[in-house]
Amino acid sequence: MGDDESASSLILRLSSLGFDAIHARRGSRAFVKVLEAADLILCPSTADIAANVHATGRPPAPVVLVTSELPDADGLLTAMRHGVIDVVTTPVDDGELGERIESNVSRARPSDLRIAGQLDSLQRDQRAGQYIQLRMLPPSPMAIDRYRLAHRVEPSLILSGDFVDYFRIAERHFVFYIADVSGHGASSAFVTVILKNFSRRIRREYHPRMLRDPGEILAVLNRELIDQGLGKHVTMFIGVVDLDADTVTYANAGHFPHAIHAANGGAGFLETPGKPVGLFDEVDYEVDTVPMAPGDSLVAFSDGVLEVMREEGLAAKETRLVDSTAASAPDLGDLWDGVGIGAGTPGPDDMTCLVVAREA
Repeated sequence: MGDDESASSLILRLSSLGFDAIHARRGSRAFVKVLEAADLILCPSTADIAANVHATGRPPAPVVLVTSELPDADGLLTAMRHGVIDVVTTPVDDGELGERIESNVSRARPSDLRIAGQLDSLQRDQRAGQYIQLRMLPPSPMAIDRYRLAHRVEPSLILSGDFVDYFRIAERHFVFYIADVSGHGASSAFVTVILKNFSRRIRREYHPRMLRDPGEILAVLNRELIDQGLGKHVTMFIGVVDLDADTVTYANAGHFPHAIHAANGGAGFLETPGKPVGLFDEVDYEVDTVPMAPGDSLVAFSDGVLEVMREEGLAAKETRLVDSTAASAPDLGDLWDGVGIGAGTPGPDDMTCLVVAREA
């Protein structure tokens, strides 16, 4: 920009160097549109740069100041505030002019190669995160006394917001849970790290009353998530198995669909209410107990499973979950197939299944 003669001369030089250059006259009808479409703007003075900002409300693209005299310190500071990334002093030969413009265009608009490199780096980071997340999960299958536990987690992306864990506490009890962090992807996966650390703390610092009332475990986790201010909440179904009594005492923090108890050839939901953890200051969780006879199973799915089931309506999907559990538990592979999810089926949300079964 600038006077027509000098601008026309510069346009001719840039065109001969292979650049697509346009002279936008201040005040013309195309002035703002040209500015907004530009990858790089060349101006002869800070006054012209200020006019660009005034016309668009912001520096529309990086600016190169093309001037016969290098501005003083104050002038350079003003130019930088208006989006200047380089100063080209004239006269300048075509070789240097071309190199400077090419370099500044590349800085202003990353090449496809650079973008591909950034995406590749992001994917490597995600894969590394996935490896860490998989290492946090317990073994599957796993035996605790006469109980067999298994899980399957299918993330919608590389990282998952679903999580499961199970671990023994003392000689008489073990704890298991399935959790679904709000959202999915990296931010939700970060919360699963907190859940794993919480599992380790519970193993070390549990109070005996928590084994009779797992709602107290949920209340402690609720307070911890709120105090950390992560803006994330978690639905969770948690159970404590008493190995002497062969019972499961459980509580539900808003997890849906409800866990399913399979016994005597039939199955039914364990419907207990409860608020998600990390969302409300005051929480109170109902606790119930179910016996685990030889051959009984307890199965819990995350709600991502519902989104890929082909049945019309929630009631039909719930019926299939119960029927499949009655027919297929405790075989995890048969359960997955029974609800209509093939191997490697992608879904819009993370999908998880957890099975706790007493040997027949």
